[in-house]
Amino acid sequence: MISFFRYLKSDVLKLRRQPLLLVQLFVPFLGIAIFLAYYSFTPYSPISKVDGYLQVLAVVLPTMIGIVCSIAVEQEAVAGNFQQLLISPVKLLPFLSKLSLLLILGFGSVLLASGGFGAGYIYLMRESPYGLKFYVLAACILFMSSVFLYFLHFFISLRFGKGASIGLGIMESLLSALLLTGLGDHNWIFIPSAWAARFITIWVQYDINSAVSIPEAIRLNSGVKYCVVGTGVIMVLLGLWICRWEGHNSSE
Repeated sequence: MISFFRYLKSDVLKLRRQPLLLVQLFVPFLGIAIFLAYYSFTPYSPISKVDGYLQVLAVVLPTMIGIVCSIAVEQEAVAGNFQQLLISPVKLLPFLSKLSLLLILGFGSVLLASGGFGAGYIYLMRESPYGLKFYVLAACILFMSSVFLYFLHFFISLRFGKGASIGLGIMESLLSALLLTGLGDHNWIFIPSAWAARFITIWVQYDINSAVSIPEAIRLNSGVKYCVVGTGVIMVLLGLWICRWEGHNSSE
């Protein structure tokens, strides 16, 4: 455990030499400013505005995850072809440290994007139908349903390089938006990139009145099961793959 925190401290210090933290802070602030400015003159209902913003946030997440994972991995490749990760006596520790930092920064970024928008909508525009707690819970839902993508894109970045991770993230965002339509009503539970958008949409629509039961056709329970099991499986598979990986990717 002491070694893990040493690796984590080292990864935090490396943030000074890469744009990872800047990306995680700049993009949420930019999104908040754009949407608050747009919502200041649009005629939609407050609930529709909140739902729309959270859906866009969920759709953008795969692309952002692809970018930040690729930045983190590329930094290690440039620094010494991953040797700093591979020379550890316990091979998994530096990778777990890197992933933990990505997850911490990811949660902070989503919390900033959701909570920052909520604060602006509540205290600046004074239109929000929800309290700040709602936006914090929304951030938790978005993040937890996207953990699978962090592990997937970390693997893609290690194995296939930066371009593959970002390209896949863009495709996942487009697919996530498409599956918000009727095309995804029965298939979204099988597509990890659609989990965040679907979960947040269901939560906004049916949490308005807690007395309303969620129809079975929504497949919420199945979606939660697939999300939890899928995330657990990819964590195990990635750990096994890392133990056999020797630091080469297809871009070489």
